[in-house]
Amino acid sequence: MRVGIFVGAVVFMALYVISVMYLGRRVQEGISFMVPEKSRWILYVLLMVLAFSMVFGMLPISYGLKRFFSTMGAYFMGFYAYGLMLFLVRDGLRILGKLIRIKGEVAGVDLHAASSFLITVLSLALVVYGTIHAGNIKTVSYEVDSYAQSLPEKMKIVLLSDLHLGAVGGERRLPDILEKVQAEEPDLVLLPGDIFDDDFMLLRDPERAKKLFQEIESTYGIYASLGNHDGGKTYPKMLQFLEESGITVLQEEHLVVADSFVILGRLDPSPIGGFGGGKRKETKEVLSSLPEDLPVIVLDHTPSHVEQYGKEVDLVVSGHTHKGQIFPFQLGTKLLFEVDYGFYQKNEEAPVYIVTSGAGTWGPPMRVGTNSEIVSITLHRVK
Repeated sequence: MRVGIFVGAVVFMALYVISVMYLGRRVQEGISFMVPEKSRWILYVLLMVLAFSMVFGMLPISYGLKRFFSTMGAYFMGFYAYGLMLFLVRDGLRILGKLIRIKGEVAGVDLHAASSFLITVLSLALVVYGTIHAGNIKTVSYEVDSYAQSLPEKMKIVLLSDLHLGAVGGERRLPDILEKVQAEEPDLVLLPGDIFDDDFMLLRDPERAKKLFQEIESTYGIYASLGNHDGGKTYPKMLQFLEESGITVLQEEHLVVADSFVILGRLDPSPIGGFGGGKRKETKEVLSSLPEDLPVIVLDHTPSHVEQYGKEVDLVVSGHTHKGQIFPFQLGTKLLFEVDYGFYQKNEEAPVYIVTSGAGTWGPPMRVGTNSEIVSITLHRVK
């Protein structure tokens, strides 16, 4: 098992290095007027440093340096993703062009060098656009009907997922995000996971973030479940932060709110670093402990196995997918998840699923083809 993992890691690393060298070669062709071919090794060294910046950020160094390398690596990954994709498409078309004998020069212009320059500029432009767009927080609204007579006539729920505090741009966007949450005048605020980005110590100003959460006003409070990035060595600090922020964390447990409804919080099945020994239970076991006469709202970070919840649950809220975050990765989330985004109800006996693309970003601090969002859910009691 360990040998297989080691071999797989070596193969992956080799392919990654080769792909970075390939990207560097193509970029150099496009900017040869700045970096001549005899000096391309300078570009290769720079790209390799950027390519492994995230790895450097995992070393036992100061958190100032960790943030520095993480920031460099995050932006590079955005450029790497688009540069690699576009150059591979271009080179594939180039091979096809050779097969059908299309010349690589038009009116004295070297199409190969010109396209390399354009792809390099376009990749950088997408990083800039995606970074700016990620900070533009949208509000998405849904209407949900319920026949549970214990509910108030109308209840406003705000869903806020995947903040990834500690990631590049996470804390910078928080004031705007929470301002939009408060603008909805929520009765209930739900955070279904990935509030943090693996390491609590990466937060630059946790006291300020805590104060921002404390300022949120809601009728029934703020409740959270934990996502796959909300664990690890700093898990206790994460819990302490949430408690001091006025956020109730539910870990495989439920809470009856105002004798009107039940909130159930699930642990993510694949935590990075673990939840201090806590583990996800069998869904049947968790559901069997719920009161039968009240509607149930479930916070479950990853929207996998939608069939696990039946008529005993009314509403499930999730995040995790980011809706792919940057194009074309939403095509992948559509394949991986039965519901990767939006409103979904399989049949009248099944609960309503609402999956958000999240308010923050993971990895590259950018969004292309998706939005950063909060979700406003109006729950109507039907007589």
